[in-house]
Amino acid sequence: MKHIRFQFLTLLSATALTLTSCDLIGSLDGIEPEHVVTDDNYITDVSTAQTALNGVYASWRSTGVSYLRYGMSSMAHTQTQAMVMGADEFAAENIETNNSNVETAYTAYYNVINTANTFLVHINKNIPGLSEEKRTEMIAEARCQRALAYLTLLKCFGEYWKQDSPYGVCIFQDELVRDNQPRKRSSVAETYKLISGDLDYAIAHCEQHPADHYHMSSVFAKALKAKMYMAQDNYAEAARLAEEVISEAEAAGYGLESDYAKIFDEQFNSQEMLFAPYTANPSELMDSNWYMFSPGSLLKKVADDLVPDDETGGDIVIPNPGDGGDVVVPDPDGSSDGSASGDGGVVIPGGDGGVVIPGGDGGVVIPGGDGSDFPFPPGEDDAASYDALYTWAYKGDAMNGIGKYNKLTPEMFYADSYYFMRLAEVYYIAAEAEARQGQYAKARTLLATVIERAGYTEDDVNAIADSDLLGEILKHKLCDMSNENLEEWFDLCRYNRQGGFESWTEDEKAELPSFRRYLLPIPKASMGANNLLVQNPEYVNQ
Repeated sequence: MKHIRFQFLTLLSATALTLTSCDLIGSLDGIEPEHVVTDDNYITDVSTAQTALNGVYASWRSTGVSYLRYGMSSMAHTQTQAMVMGADEFAAENIETNNSNVETAYTAYYNVINTANTFLVHINKNIPGLSEEKRTEMIAEARCQRALAYLTLLKCFGEYWKQDSPYGVCIFQDELVRDNQPRKRSSVAETYKLISGDLDYAIAHCEQHPADHYHMSSVFAKALKAKMYMAQDNYAEAARLAEEVISEAEAAGYGLESDYAKIFDEQFNSQEMLFAPYTANPSELMDSNWYMFSPGSLLKKVADDLVPDDETGGDIVIPNPGDGGDVVVPDPDGSSDGSASGDGGVVIPGGDGGVVIPGGDGGVVIPGGDGSDFPFPPGEDDAASYDALYTWAYKGDAMNGIGKYNKLTPEMFYADSYYFMRLAEVYYIAAEAEARQGQYAKARTLLATVIERAGYTEDDVNAIADSDLLGEILKHKLCDMSNENLEEWFDLCRYNRQGGFESWTEDEKAELPSFRRYLLPIPKASMGANNLLVQNPEYVNQ
C-alpha cells in the first residue's frame, strides 16, 4: 500500500517490546499506522472528495510558486533585485542550473500537477453520494489547475513559442506518482495538446458563475486559453477568446475595478480577479513579501514617460515667441499670456533657433488633464506628477515596497494572495492581438477601456499613431500588471521576438533586459534524478 503522506507516530513502549508472547501483540509486520491518508482512503465520500480538491487549491500557496515572481521580475527589470536566495542571478541574467529559486519553483509546480493527478485518479472511483454532475465539475476544476501548472512550466522551461520544438516538459497525466519516475521531455506540441484539452474540458464543465474568485471557472479557463494562444503567437485565436471573455464577464460576476487600489484591498474577492488562491491568517498563508522590494528601472522609466505633461485640467497656451525669442510656458494658475512666469511659469531661453516650437496666431496648445500640478519639463523624481493608478509603479520606498500591495506590512506579508490572472490582462491580450493583426481601431477601443481608470481618455488613445500602438499597449500593461504573475517577462520576450519596441525611446530601450536567454534551466537536481531528461540547449555547458 502506498501512503500519500508519510506521517507516522509510533507509540511502542519499551515494556511492550519485552513481551515474549506473540499472541499479545501479533506480528509487527501487520501493524498499520492510524490516521494516515492512503490510496485506499483518500476519497471515500462527498466530503473527502471536496477536501481532496481543496488540497489541490492549497498546493498553489507554496513558497516555490510565490518566490519565482521575485526572480522573474528582477530579470524583467520591473522590480529592484529581490532579497531572495538566487534572485541575484536573475537580475544579472546569468542563472545557474543549481539556482535554488528555480529548483523550488520546478518542484512546486510539479507538486500541483501530482496533487491534481492524484485527485483525478481517485475521483473516478465509485463514491457514495457524489452525483455525476458534481463529479464532472470537480474534474474540470482539477484539470484547469493542471493546465495552469503545465502552461507555467512550459513558458518557464520549454521553447513554448516553437510549435515544432522537442523541448517541452515532462508530462504526467492521470497517474499516481509516488516515487521517482525517469521520463523524457514531451515536445512543445504534445505539451500544448494536454494543456488545450484540459482547458477545453474546463471551459465546458467548470462553473460559469462562481460565488468566489479563488476557484476555477469556465471564464478563467477561457481567459487562460487566450493567454496560451498568445504564448504560441496565435493572435487571431487569442483575440477571439479574449473578446469572448470580455463579453461574458459581467454576467459571470467579473468586471474592471474603477478604483485600482480596491483590487489589492479585496484581493481574491475583487470583481476583477479571475483566479487568486484563498489566503487567511493565521493558517492559510502565502508568502507575498513585496513590501521588501521597490519598482525596477524599466518600470520606473516607462511610468515616468507615460505621465501627461499637464494634470491641472486646463489647456496650456504657449505664445509664439518669434524668431530667437524666449519661449514662456505659463503656470496654469497664472496669466494665460505668460506674464505670470515669475509666479510659477517656466522660461526656456531662446536664441539662434535652438528652441523650435511651431506656432500660429494663438501659439501652441498643450491639452490639459485632470491632475493637480504641471511639472514642466516632467520630473523623473516628481511622484506627485503620476496618475493615481501608475504612482505605485514609480514609487515604493522603505516599507511601502511595491506600492500596489497596499495592505502589506512586515507583520502581515504572508496574508496576501497571488494574482494569477485579472480581467484587465484579458483586455491587454485582446488589444495587443488585434494590433498585431492590423486591427488598430479594435485595439484602441480595448486599450481605452482598460486605461480609463488611469485618467486616460479616448482622445488620448486615438492620438496614438498606428506605428506606436503596440509599444504603448505594453507600457500601460507593464505599469498596470507588473510584479504579479511572471507575465511581464513573457511579454518582453514576445516583443523582442515579434517586434513592438520600435516606438520606444532610446532611454526606455536602455532599461530593457539583454534577452540572452528566454528560458530557465532545468534544475541540476532534477537532471541528476532523471537520466532521460535533456537540458535546455542554452545551459548545456553549465
